[in-house]
Amino acid sequence: MTTQEINELMPRIERLNELKARIAETEGRDALSDTDFARRFLPFSSTTWSKLQSGTYGGGYDTIARRLDDAVADVEGRLPNIESAAAARRTFRRTTLARAVLAALSAAREGLDDRRVVVVLAPTGGGKTAIRDYLATRNAVCVEGRQAWRSSYRAFCLDVARAAGRKLPATMPEYRIEDEMLGALRAKPRVLFIDEANTMSAKCANAIKSIVNETECCVVIAAIPELWDRFLAGSVQEAAQLVNRCQPILRAPRISAADARLFLGEKAAGVPGAVAKIAAAANAFGGFRTVQAVNAALEECDRPGEDDLDAALAMQRNNLAAAGLAATK
Repeated sequence: MTTQEINELMPRIERLNELKARIAETEGRDALSDTDFARRFLPFSSTTWSKLQSGTYGGGYDTIARRLDDAVADVEGRLPNIESAAAARRTFRRTTLARAVLAALSAAREGLDDRRVVVVLAPTGGGKTAIRDYLATRNAVCVEGRQAWRSSYRAFCLDVARAAGRKLPATMPEYRIEDEMLGALRAKPRVLFIDEANTMSAKCANAIKSIVNETECCVVIAAIPELWDRFLAGSVQEAAQLVNRCQPILRAPRISAADARLFLGEKAAGVPGAVAKIAAAANAFGGFRTVQAVNAALEECDRPGEDDLDAALAMQRNNLAAAGLAATK
């Protein structure tokens, strides 16, 4: 490669190094090694990357220039997701339920007796979505249940396969879709998080059983408690086989003052009796949504007091009631 060609490559190389530094800063690292950067982001080896930076690369110009352009475009395209994932990790609060889920997942990964299913039951606002978003930053495959699952095994398998990265046409035969789903999960074992799992049918339970039997994935099933109980009652045989593959089922405890405090800034926590009062309100209506909404309202006050706290709680209760999510009493 000529000196002129090497010089023409330098802007791409410099841009990649800028992106590398930005990723390290976003992820809270002092630095990202060339080896890790190449492994995660580049379409060539760390050895090639080192030679490019030192100006000693001896391959063809056209091919490497195209690959560098592709790498720049790819990293720039992935950067927003990297930043949002880092933000999700920073804002994740290890509540009592979150700690229980992570502990159950750790046990599931041990694979003892193939108990690699974790069931998380919590009401709306109970923290299921926050756990899902956190696990997504750890490379979990996340899929949300929908009404079609109630009657269609195909819909379940297609949604999971697509979430796992397979671009499949809806017209593909059901057995092929099932094979593609299992193949995707088998190729890269990780956590499969199924949200709104109360939409599952008995056939979906059988699909999860196949995932556990034929892949090394762990499956997290998140649902509203009453709807999960209804699913169990309507799919007795299939549910029994699924439960046999579960870690102890986790039902969200009442939100404690310690859990509420995790979401409160100095202003909110500084109001006398606020932590206990906010936790009690959260259990009465809205769950952690109430904790966060009240905290946000109090953070806007210069020096919030008990009257401000009561006003913020009343506003949240009324907002939820208007949306049909809480009683007005």
